[in-house]
Amino acid sequence: MVDFEPAARVRALPANFWGEMDREILRLTAEPGPRMIDVSKGNPDLPTPEHIVAAMQHEVARPINHRYPAYRARESFRHAVARRYLDDHGVRIDPEAEVAVFHGSHEAVMAAVLSRVDPGKTLVLPDPGYPMYASAAELAGGRIVPLPLVEPAYQPDFAAVADLERAALLMLNYPNNPTGALATRGAFEEAVAFSLRTGAAFVHDFAYASLGYDGRRPLSALAVDVGHTVTVETQTLSKTYSMAGWRVGFAAGNASLIAAMRHYQAAAFSTMFGASQEAAAAALAGSQEAAQELIGVYQRRRDLVVEGLRRIGWDVQAPAGTFFVWVRLPAATGEAPDAVAFADRLRTEERIAVAPGDGFGPRGAGHIRIGLVTDDRTLHEMIERLDAFTRRT
Repeated sequence: MVDFEPAARVRALPANFWGEMDREILRLTAEPGPRMIDVSKGNPDLPTPEHIVAAMQHEVARPINHRYPAYRARESFRHAVARRYLDDHGVRIDPEAEVAVFHGSHEAVMAAVLSRVDPGKTLVLPDPGYPMYASAAELAGGRIVPLPLVEPAYQPDFAAVADLERAALLMLNYPNNPTGALATRGAFEEAVAFSLRTGAAFVHDFAYASLGYDGRRPLSALAVDVGHTVTVETQTLSKTYSMAGWRVGFAAGNASLIAAMRHYQAAAFSTMFGASQEAAAAALAGSQEAAQELIGVYQRRRDLVVEGLRRIGWDVQAPAGTFFVWVRLPAATGEAPDAVAFADRLRTEERIAVAPGDGFGPRGAGHIRIGLVTDDRTLHEMIERLDAFTRRT
């Protein structure tokens, strides 16, 4: 058998930070002992609302959806996106020119980067930030400039990139993964100003668009860049409607970048199953009651975890959005704690898998991320095991 060497673009990709951890979780799960509590992921545990499932079942049975769909997204889906933006954010979207659909927002982000960034061009990426942003930059051959998100509010520090004269793309993500922070209007205003000054496209990953707590609705970047002068926003149905396995996402905003993303999508991934598009339209255009109930579930879980961690002596802030709790580990010796080593010990000794913050960039060091995508009983048990672990260390 010939052992082929991967292409340079694949060799340049960062190592999968989570791969080894996932292998360890599987290994420990197969061994005798307490059950593994895996809160390292962002994979929703609640079922998709019944009316969306029913819409999909109906559409799967229609023979028209058994054929290749058109390259252009279904009108029902595009118009449902526009309606949701108007109802939720007061933003007017042209469904003909300002909407593109994708197999999840991961693909949408990748399309934005690869359809805009040439080799050697500059991308400004948040630190801490979602790891796939760096992977997209590597595939594009771009040069990454980090944009610090400053504690405790985790807003971007644009003073750190004030000397940058040109950039191809600026990426932000609010509600923020991993920190749970919500964006301020000022942050988006600075992002638009930076983009206008440097020529960058501003891509806002709005994956957790619905998940704001304590009555706060997350701010859309398109509500700040009203004319969509430089901004495209990517979204997914995974979090809002518990549709992670469905792989349905979309992008909206600046028509020129949307056109480039559509062109890339057609070449790289072809079309999306028509039944999935119609079910997505049903989710976006139908009753939002189930989506609102979901916010309540995650807020209850957030409170359970935050209060539990505080009770056992951890210093933790309640996240304003997402379904993660971002925790700075206590420093026993005055030095920054090693989150990777902490996570390794916790996984081995207590059968709890958390995400070490190092996987989200240098500013994630000394932190862990805990997912809220498991039931209350499991989260209570996790707190009990963390208490035992803390007492031993």
